[in-house]
Amino acid sequence: MANVVLLYSPSCSACPSAKSLWKQLRVKYSFGYREVDITTPDGQDLANRHAVRAVPATIIDGRLTFVGVPPRESAEKALALRMKPR
Repeated sequence: MANVVLLYSPSCSACPSAKSLWKQLRVKYSFGYREVDITTPDGQDLANRHAVRAVPATIIDGRLTFVGVPPRESAEKALALRMKPR
């Protein structure tokens, strides 16, 4: 199962769209999902570890995968690639 972390900011105008996209995809796919405010200590730690310079930023299975709101197709493809049996 993939683990998705969405790094967001309360003042970000694009972040609600990213939140909505990942919540919609959770209906279709089974994956862990967590939203982290970049202004919190946890958010700052994640941003520093992954060199995040803008939000929304999506980290999938510990790798920075998207900055900005990804197209739905790209998000689904990223999930599908990580959810295949190894």
